[in-house]
Amino acid sequence: MIFNYKMFDRKEWNKTPKGKKCNTINAWKCRGLKESKEFIDQIYEEYLNSEECQLCGEPYSEHNRKEMEHNHLTGEFRNICCKRCNMWKTDKAVKNITWDKDSNKYRVQIKRNYKNVLNKFYKTEEECKEVLNQFIIDNPH
Repeated sequence: MIFNYKMFDRKEWNKTPKGKKCNTINAWKCRGLKESKEFIDQIYEEYLNSEECQLCGEPYSEHNRKEMEHNHLTGEFRNICCKRCNMWKTDKAVKNITWDKDSNKYRVQIKRNYKNVLNKFYKTEEECKEVLNQFIIDNPH
């Protein structure tokens, strides 16, 4: 059966399986997931069929729902996990390069699981970008 979304309003479309899939995948992309369409379809199927966290093994619940976990620096998918595990497994991808007025230098910083894994100072922003790009290449996960 071919679904004609023009026959329905947006709220009804969002309730259909295809509408839910489109909304979920679009939300993942907005949050930074960068994978091929075919692989995203596989991730979605895995997401639908997942009954317990791939990291801690706990079953999902209303208060600890399942989420798609990905590398915030590269956009690469890692696993389907519970909200609690996803909150603890984080990459700080926002403002990795900043100006440090105390040292009068640029700072490149990456935090994972709330700990600094890269925290260095350089004279130029270009040096910071080079270090950041090399870090992403050397540490894909």
